[in-house]
Amino acid sequence: MKKRALCLLLTLCLLLTSCGGKGDLSLREDELLAIGDIVCTWPEAQIYILSQYTKYTSSYGTGIWNVRLAEGTFEEYIRDGLLDYLELLFLADHGARKAGVTLSNAEQSSVNRAAEAYMQELGEQGRAATGITREAAEEAYARFARAQIFYRQTMVDGTVEVSDEEARVISLQIVEIEHRVGYAEALRIGNELADGKSVNEAIRGTDGITVRKENVVRGTYGGEWETIAFALKEGRWSPIISVDTSYYLLQCLSPYVVEETARHKAEMEKDLREQNLDLVLKELADSVQLVYNPERWEKWSMQQYEGLPAANFYDHTGELIK
Repeated sequence: MKKRALCLLLTLCLLLTSCGGKGDLSLREDELLAIGDIVCTWPEAQIYILSQYTKYTSSYGTGIWNVRLAEGTFEEYIRDGLLDYLELLFLADHGARKAGVTLSNAEQSSVNRAAEAYMQELGEQGRAATGITREAAEEAYARFARAQIFYRQTMVDGTVEVSDEEARVISLQIVEIEHRVGYAEALRIGNELADGKSVNEAIRGTDGITVRKENVVRGTYGGEWETIAFALKEGRWSPIISVDTSYYLLQCLSPYVVEETARHKAEMEKDLREQNLDLVLKELADSVQLVYNPERWEKWSMQQYEGLPAANFYDHTGELIK
């Protein structure tokens, strides 16, 4: 899963309800969180933190961290997102291990190359300031690779079914007549359109009318409007539909827009796959112990990475994303 997967954390309120410790598991001072028996050490956590620091300061400069948002600073916003992301990443790694995912020789070679490139980018200064080791970098890239396999198996390999009818996109000409124009006038226009008169001729001289062409999918308008629209044959006009403050007359320009239908079907399938991933993550979160070390997390700020080499973990993940 590409960087967009980083944003699937967005269902992770469920994870936060698990934080704070359950059972006997405890963390050392240099450990940030643990999901089951998988532990995020502070050196590994800094790999992701430094990547965010590099990304934003490269684009906006160091002043970005003090920018005020509606709720706190930009740094606080990124910190919260980072913690959610780490929980998601380690949960996905837990899911991958539970499913028996292991890296092939080729995948492990890619991990090693990525770790080597990252460590060279980090340099001696970065290693000394953060405590990030080659071992931590290799583990981070291996974790990332397993997470990609988990996402792919859950989202892409899972079976989802969306019918062409569910995804169908139709093309309509829509005449919208404000109620103040009156039903009788709407009826006159509808009759003239049904008799073959052009829209411009039928509405000429009447105010309060708009005409537009629109591709429509199910769920856009709903109710009677949608039922009638999707039953129309090509070229036919609908009877008068009254909704809210307007009357509508619909003409079917195409009952099946091929390219748009295919695109909408793919989007619907993608949504279903993401819903499936959310469900799997939720089940995992409910079944595993998550412990978080707030004292360790509160001890750092973005300022401590100022002047370090611009090392970005994600610049070297290309071979790990398939």
